Amino acid sequence: MKTQLTTCIVCLMFIIGQAQQIDLSKFTLSNGSSPAFILVGETPTEIYTPENLKALTLHVQENFGESISIEATPYFLINQQRKDRTYQKYIGVLHDPKSDEIVQKPFSGLNTTTISFAYVDKEFAGLEGEHKTYSLGIRTTVLRFYNKDKVHANTIGMATALSNITVPSEVLLQGEEAIQNYYQEHQDEINALIEPFQKQIKPLFRLDAAMGYSVLFKENKTNSGTANRLGVWLTAETSLILNEGSEAKTNNYFNFLLTARYIEDGFNAFANNYFTSYYRDLGGKLEFEFGKVGFGYEYISRNGVINSERSVGNIRFTITKDISISGGFGKDFEGPDGENLLTIIGINWGINTGNNKVSLN
Repeated sequence: MKTQLTTCIVCLMFIIGQAQQIDLSKFTLSNGSSPAFILVGETPTEIYTPENLKALTLHVQENFGESISIEATPYFLINQQRKDRTYQKYIGVLHDPKSDEIVQKPFSGLNTTTISFAYVDKEFAGLEGEHKTYSLGIRTTVLRFYNKDKVHANTIGMATALSNITVPSEVLLQGEEAIQNYYQEHQDEINALIEPFQKQIKPLFRLDAAMGYSVLFKENKTNSGTANRLGVWLTAETSLILNEGSEAKTNNYFNFLLTARYIEDGFNAFANNYFTSYYRDLGGKLEFEFGKVGFGYEYISRNGVINSERSVGNIRFTITKDISISGGFGKDFEGPDGENLLTIIGINWGINTGNNKVSLN
């Protein structure tokens, strides 16, 4: 019955204006760093799973000009004029006409794949002076599962709100172009109707995979040879809504994350001779999101050439839907000279280019 209701509403929406779309760029940026930054240890948090709803994301740290990362989401940059982009396809919760059921596509998160590049000029433990370092990273969501009933109910609510828009009969008779113009003229009214249904719904479970590769010049000269660092890791997250049924403008969440990482680190030197260290990292994170503010605590245990640990508190504040500030404070992994204390602040800016819109039907 509920799938038949969906079909009826979507058909009605098609009649009154098939061009109605959801602008994903209106969702709040939740991308606290990039794999390229994480690999060189230039980030307040090393355990996170972002929602990549921006075409480009710029990350800078407190040492402006010496640490910068750009992360691109190809999904929003390629084939922007495709007509088959829908919100349901984007999150992977679809109506299957064969079974007449709402189904979950667990691999739909592959459309969140990002490619990142970072430049850092910083000091590394065991190395003298600052070194110019360049990194490349790639990240994707391997598995993603939503609460299908919640997503479906949200879609029904949005579709019902849109179907309540009264389009004058004379506009309907003029055809699709006139209907699209009518929607554009009444965009503020439409946005007000669908705003309650544009709260971000996080997956119940997701599994992300990331990889990074970094190079530094040993003597800060291109002809001085290079040292390399390689990392691959998995991050799993489960999220629970804390204010279920609330009329608040945002959903508040409790997030629990686990990560496993393997690193080959060539950024080590003794008596001017570089060598490679190998590490295995295991860790977890507890995080709370309350509207514009989020805070958490992460712990990572490192085993390898040097056994160490990272124990860091995180805080994030959303200034606008496109800009956020994040900070980390605590104990970083030990270097050859002993314990490292960490205090770092980062600014994250989501940039929309081209078409970040998907259709509702």
